[in-house]
Amino acid sequence: MEAHLDTSNIRKVKKQGEASISDFLDNVDDLTKAIKDIEAPEIARVRAKVKMAMAAARSAISDSAAQLRGQARIATKTADTYVRDNPWQVAGIAAVVGIALGVLLARRSD
Repeated sequence: MEAHLDTSNIRKVKKQGEASISDFLDNVDDLTKAIKDIEAPEIARVRAKVKMAMAAARSAISDSAAQLRGQARIATKTADTYVRDNPWQVAGIAAVVGIALGVLLARRSD
C-alpha cells in the first residue's frame, strides 16, 4: 500500500510563487519594451543586459524547479523505504515522540 501525501498546499504555494516571479519578469519585459524606442547607446546596452538576465533567470527557475522535484522524489522514496524496512523502529520512534509531546503539553497546562 503506497502512502499519498496531501500536496494541495504545496502546489498552491508553488503556483503563487511561480505567478509572482512570472509577473515580475513580465513587468521587466514590459519595461524593456517601453524603452525600446529610446536610441541612447547606454539604454541599448542596459536593455540588452536585461534581456540576457531575464533569459538566464527563466532558465535558472526552470532548472531549480526540476532539481527540487527530483530531490523531493528521492527523499520521499528514501523515507518510504526506511519505513517499510523498519516498521517497528518507526513505530517506536513515533511512540516516544508522542509521549514526549504529551508530557510537554501536560506541563504547559499546569
